[in-house]
Amino acid sequence: MKRNILFSIFLSCYITTCLYGDYLIRAGVFKDKASAMNLIVYLASHDYPASLYFKNNYKVIVGPYEEKEKAEFVISKLHFYENISASLMDESNVDKVMLSEMDLDISGEMLGELINFAFEFLGVNYKYGGMDPEQGIDCSFFMQTVYKSLGTILPRTSRLQFKIGKRIRKNELMPGDLVFFKKYLRGSRIHHVGMYIGNDEFIHASYGARKVTISSLNERYYSKRFVGARRPM
Repeated sequence: MKRNILFSIFLSCYITTCLYGDYLIRAGVFKDKASAMNLIVYLASHDYPASLYFKNNYKVIVGPYEEKEKAEFVISKLHFYENISASLMDESNVDKVMLSEMDLDISGEMLGELINFAFEFLGVNYKYGGMDPEQGIDCSFFMQTVYKSLGTILPRTSRLQFKIGKRIRKNELMPGDLVFFKKYLRGSRIHHVGMYIGNDEFIHASYGARKVTISSLNERYYSKRFVGARRPM
């Protein structure tokens, strides 16, 4: 079943969304997006928060970190353990990344196509670990498949997907952002992911509903288990 969605997206708000923290690390610059995304997925799988920025070329950024000492420690780890050349960005460059350099690699039209593509999965069965729409899919494979339609590669699990992209406050959510949840109230481990579609709603492959469905962030179950959001593009 396919549902069409009509909404207005103000790209200026998207571009000026602020990062949280003062210190960013440049971990790579690439001419092609695929190479940059490969590095981002690798970094995420090794517990480094990574983001992609585009201005003439694709920049892989690690962070942000609130303390300079923490950022410098991460740089040393990248050099020593991952053999990745990385450097701390100075304050002026951080400002440029946050504002002028944060050109979007996605248009409003493409974002509409992304969400409409996700809507085509409504009603598909849920299956833990599932990767076949005919047999059933799980939440992270659903998000991986949807974003792949735009050429954006996400890690396979929700826990690793939580480690890439820009951190987004709940009140700054925009359609296309990934929203993450934990299973246990006293825990912190990520167990679930969906995609925000506006009006406090998100689309996801739901274990409880046993299918791909739309839910509200304001539902008691999800509001109590909401952990955070990421903007992977």
